[in-house]
Amino acid sequence: MKLKIDRRIEAAFLLIALIGIAGRAWVLPSINWWQQAILFVVTLLLFNGILLFHYWFNNYLNKHLPFEQNMARRITVQLLVGWIVVKIMLLMGGLLIIKQIIPALSESINRLTLITLGLVAFLVNIVISLIFIASYLFKQWEENRLRAARLEKEKSQVQYDNLKNQLNPHFLFNSLSSLDSLIDDNPALARRFLQQLSRVFRYVLQHKDKALVPLETELDFIKNYVSLLQTRFDGTFRLTYQISPDALDRQIVPVTLQILIENAVKHNVISEARPLIVYITADHRSLTVSNHIQRKKQVGTSNGQGLQNLQLLYSYLSTSPVDVRDDGTLFEVKVPLIP
Repeated sequence: MKLKIDRRIEAAFLLIALIGIAGRAWVLPSINWWQQAILFVVTLLLFNGILLFHYWFNNYLNKHLPFEQNMARRITVQLLVGWIVVKIMLLMGGLLIIKQIIPALSESINRLTLITLGLVAFLVNIVISLIFIASYLFKQWEENRLRAARLEKEKSQVQYDNLKNQLNPHFLFNSLSSLDSLIDDNPALARRFLQQLSRVFRYVLQHKDKALVPLETELDFIKNYVSLLQTRFDGTFRLTYQISPDALDRQIVPVTLQILIENAVKHNVISEARPLIVYITADHRSLTVSNHIQRKKQVGTSNGQGLQNLQLLYSYLSTSPVDVRDDGTLFEVKVPLIP
């Protein structure tokens, strides 16, 4: 950023110096090319000296009077002191050098010339000072924007981690209730149910610190989770897959499928008369989880945060959003797959 500003200022100074040649040739037709060359060099040296002063003064103020301490005072000091110094450099330094090198030009210096130089000093100081001030304000805005984005991402990650870590206490409660009823009626099935339940929680523990896992790994996990649901609902819950081989190596946030399937279970009636079928399809770009709506009249434990946290988290991982659609008969969530 600093290099770009330097080049722009240098280009502006060079342009002003070149314009000065034309202006002097018009106002002072008697001036020769040797004198023009001297004045051109003097002009560039003065402007570069002004630029170096502003860099030093800006750094000095950053240490002793930073913007964060008192912005109004800092801007006032930077503009006022800068104008006084630039005016002295132009009026005293520039004119004295010109008088020494080209004495004949001293006769051309009058009150109007001094006023003009004062205005030039004011404008040059304003432009350079405003560049430094604008550069600081832009830097602060960019830092604040990045900090806000980072905090928002951390917040969504914490919320999502809480979601993963709790793995829905109601799911655990319902699973344990199902296990309790199976222990006496069907000990072999109860043993298999317990093994599947342990695999579900093992997966969560193994991947709780990972940002992404392959879709194939997530699908292996979800098979155990779905087996629990099928046992719990006595076969009235079904899941169908249509996964492209190209999608298996793509990445997904751990437990995404569990959250989406549990969301369908939470909000829909599941019975022998109305079995719930969840469809999972995926290509190399996205994964879609959908179900026909069999809406419950009352959902006891829904705060609406699960899908929102998922959408926010994926917004930091992919340019494609998590797309949620509800047309009254079909509920569909499309999740982008990460390369």
